[in-house]
Amino acid sequence: MPRHHTLEHSVLAALTTLLASTALAEGRSIDEIVVTATASEQRLRDAPAAMSVISRERLIERPVRDVLDAVREVPGITLTSAAFTRKRINIRGMDNTHSLFLIDGRRVNASADVIAHSDFELGWIPTEAIERIEVVRGPMSSLYGSEALGGVINVITRPVTDQWTASASASWGTPSGPGGRDYQAGLYAAGPVVPDRLGLRMFVNRDDRAETPDRADPALSAIEGRRATSGGATLSWTPADQHRIDFSLQRAEDTRERNTRTPGPPQTAVEYLFRDDITRQQADVHYLGDFRRFSVEAGAYRSRLDRRNRRSQGVAPTAPSRLTDDIAEARVRFDAGRRHFITLGGEFRREQLDDGSFLLTGTERVETRSAFVQDSIDILPERLSFTVGARLDDHQQFGSELSPRAYLIWHASETLTLRGGYGEGFKAPTLKQLSTQFSTFGGGGRFEITGNPDLQPETSRSLELGALAGLGAMTLEATVFQNTLRDLVQTACFANCGVFRQERRTYVNVAEARIRGLETGATLSLPLGFEFGGNYTYLDARDRELDARLAERPRHSLTSRLGWQNGAWSAHTRAQRVGSQLRNVQGQALKKPHYTLWHAGAAFAWNEQVTLRAGVENLTNERLAERSALFDFEERGRFVYFGTNVSF
Repeated sequence: MPRHHTLEHSVLAALTTLLASTALAEGRSIDEIVVTATASEQRLRDAPAAMSVISRERLIERPVRDVLDAVREVPGITLTSAAFTRKRINIRGMDNTHSLFLIDGRRVNASADVIAHSDFELGWIPTEAIERIEVVRGPMSSLYGSEALGGVINVITRPVTDQWTASASASWGTPSGPGGRDYQAGLYAAGPVVPDRLGLRMFVNRDDRAETPDRADPALSAIEGRRATSGGATLSWTPADQHRIDFSLQRAEDTRERNTRTPGPPQTAVEYLFRDDITRQQADVHYLGDFRRFSVEAGAYRSRLDRRNRRSQGVAPTAPSRLTDDIAEARVRFDAGRRHFITLGGEFRREQLDDGSFLLTGTERVETRSAFVQDSIDILPERLSFTVGARLDDHQQFGSELSPRAYLIWHASETLTLRGGYGEGFKAPTLKQLSTQFSTFGGGGRFEITGNPDLQPETSRSLELGALAGLGAMTLEATVFQNTLRDLVQTACFANCGVFRQERRTYVNVAEARIRGLETGATLSLPLGFEFGGNYTYLDARDRELDARLAERPRHSLTSRLGWQNGAWSAHTRAQRVGSQLRNVQGQALKKPHYTLWHAGAAFAWNEQVTLRAGVENLTNERLAERSALFDFEERGRFVYFGTNVSF
């Protein structure tokens, strides 16, 4: 039997086996409210997408430094290297540039698209200000446009409340071995300024992490150091019942430092300190109104990121960069008859990058105008629903792109929900990729890269089938999916190929890929206060041009969590196993081994206001560099932490 038929039969058999056991299930989590799949509130079991929700309780039980730490144990998510000791998030085997990051539904400018080795959007909002994180696995370009090709991560912040509440958190930890000391502190407060009319929400956070030396070569950093301060405030004005206007301002200053050396022979290499200073800020005004027959949501916001690079020992730094996004958007929702709930919307976006790699003007900008429609059709009330929609994006340089999507939800019984759908997505070429004036050296100075204005957008076609079920103390979930990707952008040599510092490359649409997979998850409440949860992901990602397995994508990933609570005491242990994967080294595919991380933590509620926490991350002190030299990022070594959460 051909190999691909064997794979299909194995995946279908696994799904069938899991679904056979779901007839006995129903759980509490499937009724929680989510917003990202349709840009409106609905129960998780009714959401037309494969989704995961990370609650605030899960976020604060362990030392979460950024969004990457928060979502890394979600099914379908893997981590890859962004270089400079940084990591990036892949959803279902899709590159990090194919994932859209949102804060309360607002787009976070995609710094990784235009600033090399950037992970700057991941640490934008501190844990103390987060209510939950919603992760949609699969294309959502029909609602959100470009960058939502592979999925969406939406950070939902804590709301303004009718009574004053406040909370604070602090944690301190240190890994085994030198360096890596970590300290975090955050404060959050919200409440009314004028009862029923004016409310205020504020947060501030500080994160200090010392750099971690490389054990094999202490002159280099295995993990960069970080000093970050962030804060924000939202003023909510209710001029009349059912109408609200929010004014928000957020700002973060983030400094990264690592020890490194210049490439080349040891006798000529120079050791130096590499430093990035990043400043982010966002100003936002947002309106929500309910007019009985329809509701309106509209807003405008500006996001700006500044990056300045410094290097010691006279090593030339990278030129400063500034990325600015100006966005205006509006949505109207209304009932069109008894069985149709329609959403109409539009968006205007202007993206500008000021960067020294643009040789003529130092600036590139592009505008995109978008319109979308979505119809949620209640075919059989409480039983069968169908969501269909499409978005048209008109990009200033490459033209129009239509992204349709259709999804069916069938509540087969009180305990079992079946779902499936088809969607298309796209990823617009970046400002650098399209620019005729872009030129920079890459590969440690080995070759020059220039832009290509004739690029077309990367596209995907995705099909998925899944089930969500539960009964009493148990929930089960399974999804099979396939993504077909076309016109992926890569660099290709066109002159002086192989000649150091004379080779010239440009961006071209050449690559095609097919990614298939299976995602499963389960939670189970056990006697004596125990709770178990886990998920498994199988990924088969292939380069269709070369008929070869795609690198940096583990075929098997498994996570599990066992929790316990008894009165004021609680504890948990977690495990994450990342399967073997390939890495391309000078055109040769080499195998990186699997690894497993174990974690444990405990908490004691001193009273209703104060909770003390302690634990150990990476219990077995797993060091990736010691397992294989092919690993191009490092996990933090055994890390002992202490912390407290205070509410008042």
